[in-house]
Amino acid sequence: MTSRCLARPMNRKKVLRVMRQNKLIQRRRSEPRRRRPGYFKVTRPDELWHMDMTSIWVAEHGWCYLMAAVDCCTREVGAWSLDVRCRADEAAGLISRAASSRKIQPGQLTLGTDNGSCFTARKTKEVMRELGITHRRGGYRDPESQAFIESWFGRLKRREVWCNEYETLEEARLAIGSYVDRYHDRPHSMMAYRTPNEVAASWREAQSVQSSAV
Repeated sequence: MTSRCLARPMNRKKVLRVMRQNKLIQRRRSEPRRRRPGYFKVTRPDELWHMDMTSIWVAEHGWCYLMAAVDCCTREVGAWSLDVRCRADEAAGLISRAASSRKIQPGQLTLGTDNGSCFTARKTKEVMRELGITHRRGGYRDPESQAFIESWFGRLKRREVWCNEYETLEEARLAIGSYVDRYHDRPHSMMAYRTPNEVAASWREAQSVQSSAV
């Protein structure tokens, strides 16, 4: 009798009706509305960075973790690192090195990240607090909150990572570093087809003119 029932064709709506009558359908729990950080108008370099991490396969170690930060004004890659781990130590170290190399002053920079544990850890928060960096967390499961770095990761993988195989961590670092250098000289459609280096240079020139006028 069971075999005859399984072999009999049955309409999908009838199946749902029978399952509903026998209380075999579990009610779905509605997902809460995503809380987004809101609109941020960028008016200068080093005002807002988007920072995130992604995984890259390296034969020597397996999955390794690339962390990077993009300036939302100039589209420059302000900092990046490739390591075998992605913890608060690596995130805090990258933020410290980036702030030092870019000469970030307290109150100058807002750093946008997702809610990953390495970015929300106590040590990472303490480093940002000491440097005077405002932490701007994106919405839960909302990659659009970090749209600039997500877009950069996508282009990096299409143009470099998926086209090559890395045997060692040093080989991967050299390849990604070379890509970053080329990226800074690549025209960007959202910046009137100027390169990140050209946009950054124009801002520096404008600041120099403004300072001399004062």
